[in-house]
Amino acid sequence: MKVLVTGASGFIGREVVAAFLREGHAVRALVRSTTDAGALPWADAVQLQRGDVRAADALARAVDGVDAVVPLAGSPSADPDTAFAAFVVGTERLIAAMAQAGVRRLVLASSFAVYDMQALRGEVDEHAPLERDPHSRDGYAVAKLWQERVARAGAAEHGLELTVLRPGLVWGPGKTDLPALGPRLGRAQLLFGARTRLRLTYVENCAQCFVAATLSPAAAGQTINVVDPDGVTAWRYAGALRRHAGERLVRVVVPYTVAFGLVRAAHRTARAVLGPAPRLPGLLVPRRFEARFKPLRYRADRAMALTGSRPVVPFERAAERALGRERSY
Repeated sequence: MKVLVTGASGFIGREVVAAFLREGHAVRALVRSTTDAGALPWADAVQLQRGDVRAADALARAVDGVDAVVPLAGSPSADPDTAFAAFVVGTERLIAAMAQAGVRRLVLASSFAVYDMQALRGEVDEHAPLERDPHSRDGYAVAKLWQERVARAGAAEHGLELTVLRPGLVWGPGKTDLPALGPRLGRAQLLFGARTRLRLTYVENCAQCFVAATLSPAAAGQTINVVDPDGVTAWRYAGALRRHAGERLVRVVVPYTVAFGLVRAAHRTARAVLGPAPRLPGLLVPRRFEARFKPLRYRADRAMALTGSRPVVPFERAAERALGRERSY
């Protein structure tokens, strides 16, 4: 199979390209014009193409002759306009290019940001309700919800085989300081609930799931959450990183219900003083706080059943790799 990966130089994209190559597939990697090819460990093993995912001519060249497309361009930390352009506009133009070229297989990277965390209780699976008011969250949630909508509409219109993957918190080398842990104050790492399970997926495990979903006929037409089955708690994650990094961090636990009550009180006070739409840090906005820290459980069985994918890196080994003691490729 020949696969196009857009955003190939990004945090997830690098590992997805590497995973396809390990499986013996040909890869065309679309990267920005400013990307340093020398920093890409697989640059000599792929067909490297430079271009913008919003540019129709670049996309037409990129999809020509491929069997499947995995779009990974865009960043959760981008400003709202940039995120919308990359995720939504880029996806619309990519689907148009695929339809013109006759490419039918599309594996889309969405996010847990599309779920309505306020409405969720207990266990989260792919049938959980979607966010009703994404503008109360952030630009990333807005962009990801719209990206899914345009992808599903485009797939229906052009007869594409669409799989939507919703990764949890993707972590790995260079990305271990996850927002779901809470802020770090000096040597104190705040945890809003020691037993809160994190929706983690180690970047190499996540990449393997993208490859498996692309190759699996059973995954076509499906929506799949991507989380590792370890069920790692915030306490364990912070402890493992402290242990492997040799940092002298003190884990300070604040019960979630207490912390959330304080956030709601602070938000009510700010609205009373500053008006109905105060500009506050995300940590003090109740819906954003819930989206980051609400204690829930996450099922991983659907991904394994539909794709046959199994995590290749267990948690403790992943923690070693993430802190630079091993290379993942």
